[in-house]
Amino acid sequence: MSLKLLLKWKRRLYHRVTKRKSSTILCIGLSLLIIFPVLLPMRFVNLLYHRSVPNYQCGVHRNPYLAEDILCQERKKFLPNFKNPCWYEFDGNVTYNKLRCLPYFHIFGVCKSGTTDLFFRLIQHPQIVPNRGQLSKETWFWSWHRYGTVDPKQFQPLDHFIDFFQVPQISQMKVSPNGSKYSDIVTGHADPMDFWDNTLWRFIPQNDENDLEPTFTTPYLIRHVQPNIRLILLLREPVERLYSQYYHLGFGSSPEDFHVDVSASIRYIDRCRRLDGLRSCLYNRTLIRDMPTPLYASFYDVHIANWLDAFPREQIFIVRTEDFSKDIRFHLLHLFKFLKVDDVSETVLKKMSQMSRRYKSVFKDKAGPMLNRTRRMLRDYFREPMKKLSYLLNDPKYTWADVYG
Repeated sequence: MSLKLLLKWKRRLYHRVTKRKSSTILCIGLSLLIIFPVLLPMRFVNLLYHRSVPNYQCGVHRNPYLAEDILCQERKKFLPNFKNPCWYEFDGNVTYNKLRCLPYFHIFGVCKSGTTDLFFRLIQHPQIVPNRGQLSKETWFWSWHRYGTVDPKQFQPLDHFIDFFQVPQISQMKVSPNGSKYSDIVTGHADPMDFWDNTLWRFIPQNDENDLEPTFTTPYLIRHVQPNIRLILLLREPVERLYSQYYHLGFGSSPEDFHVDVSASIRYIDRCRRLDGLRSCLYNRTLIRDMPTPLYASFYDVHIANWLDAFPREQIFIVRTEDFSKDIRFHLLHLFKFLKVDDVSETVLKKMSQMSRRYKSVFKDKAGPMLNRTRRMLRDYFREPMKKLSYLLNDPKYTWADVYG
């Protein structure tokens, strides 16, 4: 049995188990704990109980149409006197070395959940500065530019991503009481598509293009480049999030359009999943491109599983958009601790908390509220995925039962 097959088996077992009653789950869990250590070799047992990167080889992929082989690159050694992950790189000029940096944090999802709003609140902190990307926050690298989505003939290398974080403030050094120099400035990015868009996974050299679904996804690449990155995830109630993204991307212009397109999207997904499985369908580039709504982005349970495979849970700050909006001050204070940055004055904290929302869904507001029959249909459709998400995160609030009333 290969590691790749075992990973697929683990995902399928999880999705089947979460459909069972709690007593059945307990029995199955106890059986696995007893039987598997006896029947399986130790390396497979470790894979079930601990996160590990599947085995892969370097130097054997010669296909020129694949993206840069990030998993086989040597990791950078970061400078200890910089809080942000930085290093000096010789650039051909013998007089000095160039300071290069990666992001300290990454708001990786989800689209239309308040990521722009959160990012612009965070950069009011004196230690947090914006990057050089779109809106001073987005790079579009990991899910899109890396695979040549803007220019199909040009895959962007990791150096292209690093260029976004060459921020002058990071190199401004302070002097500690003992006389040593240090920098406590950090930068980050907010690319919410990274949470869900793995549709170009066949361009990752370690994936088998003949498989139905990926073994290696974006989180594994990020973990290799920067294993200690601080990850932030905003999760909005999936039905309303879908409604906002539908108008944001220009799929339609009315609640009636949305109802028709959602019904068609559900048929697309359900027809595909009967043949290939849900995860395969959500990362099927052709299917996603042809769907009349971004329904695929709201399957939070499938997408978060990729990140939890690559990173420990404590490295990901997860909050519901609804909770963040109710008490912005409280959640900002918790984010400061998570990011290990200093507390701010009450004046700055008040400014950060009371800022007007950075981005509003103008087209959605113009279209008006969702049809009740559409909302009922989608809530019923996402009931099972939300239960699985709640199970994965060990938190009942991710069923959004309190929001539904």
